[in-house]
Amino acid sequence: MINGDDLKAMRRKAGISQEQMAKKLGCDRKTISNYELDVSDIRSKQLFQWFMFCKIDAKSLLNQIKQISSDLNSSAKTKIQDDE
Repeated sequence: MINGDDLKAMRRKAGISQEQMAKKLGCDRKTISNYELDVSDIRSKQLFQWFMFCKIDAKSLLNQIKQISSDLNSSAKTKIQDDE
């Protein structure tokens, strides 16, 4: 899983300060610091925005999530048909 050190590394590699990231995410700098220190967890929407601002390709992660969702939906449909 992605931790605060990972967030910090992505941000620094992208050349973005904590203050700049805070403005991009619509929060204050202390919130960014808390994410990077693992004091608080970043929400998924902000995490994907973080990826975008740091130019991180999240397509593979999104594809895996879609596949899991598709598998679950197929499994649920099969179970409903089996119960009938």
